[in-house]
Amino acid sequence: MRDAALLAVWIIGLFTLIGGVMAAVVRFVNKDTSAYDKQLTWARFPQAQDRPPEGTSETAQEDRRG
Repeated sequence: MRDAALLAVWIIGLFTLIGGVMAAVVRFVNKDTSAYDKQLTWARFPQAQDRPPEGTSETAQEDRRG
């Protein structure tokens, strides 16, 4: 019985450790990808940063209201 409890504790600890590492990697990738996009990709198209996203112009908003 003691061996089964010890095994359960080890398995829970192992999966907790793996889950923590996976969460850290996901967080890192999300932050790194966003920073990369802002620095490199949008630096080539500065005019696109000032423009609102497509479908949000005043004319399109009026069409949706009317």
